[in-house]
Amino acid sequence: MQHPIQYITAETPDGEVIGYVWADYTAGTLKWAQRAASGADGYRLGQEWAAKVEEARERGLPLAGALTELARAAGTGPPVDVSGAEAVEELARAVTEADDRRLLAQLDHGNAEAWQELAVAYAALTDDDRDVRWGGGERNANGAIQVPYPIYSRPLWRVVTALWGIGAVTPEYRWSASPPPVVPPGGRLHPADAVRAATYLAVGERVNEGSVDEALRSGLFDAMVGALLDRHVAHAS
Repeated sequence: MQHPIQYITAETPDGEVIGYVWADYTAGTLKWAQRAASGADGYRLGQEWAAKVEEARERGLPLAGALTELARAAGTGPPVDVSGAEAVEELARAVTEADDRRLLAQLDHGNAEAWQELAVAYAALTDDDRDVRWGGGERNANGAIQVPYPIYSRPLWRVVTALWGIGAVTPEYRWSASPPPVVPPGGRLHPADAVRAATYLAVGERVNEGSVDEALRSGLFDAMVGALLDRHVAHAS
């Protein structure tokens, strides 16, 4: 008996899983599920796979035939049976050790000056530097209310800027496709999660103003910097 859902895996030439093509035989649909944790190259190839799936749909191929044809193109084996779409969605959300290694490889341990800048800037932070004040919120003469915005101290933003210098801010982490990082129980971040947090804060702040302020309040900011500096010390030893 054919299962209601079948999927195939798509990979980069070096074996990174970038996503899944899956068929829902009950609904009669063919879909593409991109892995949120895939890197920059994986994302670009994922767009090509999304186009292949769309082309198969436009050609009106039967689902089984379309999936078999795409499986040959992927070269990763025949379709796999699963009982529901949730199983494919869970695969697409998974973060692997290979994902962690790819992010950690972005850290520039050879740039001693940049790591020193991060350590010095972080150690110099005072409680007042961490106290983020907010501007805006006032009503102007036309009656419009200005959107509130965070006002970060220069010493605090010096730390955020230093994250770029050590390579912790990277397009290999697609922050907008992933949930915001959080501090795990115990307060210690995995070094790869620290890279994710650094990218989310340094780049995401431009879109979601106040992300750095929230990270300070939750403990994510300190956990991130601590994990990065610890990783550098471990790499040097």
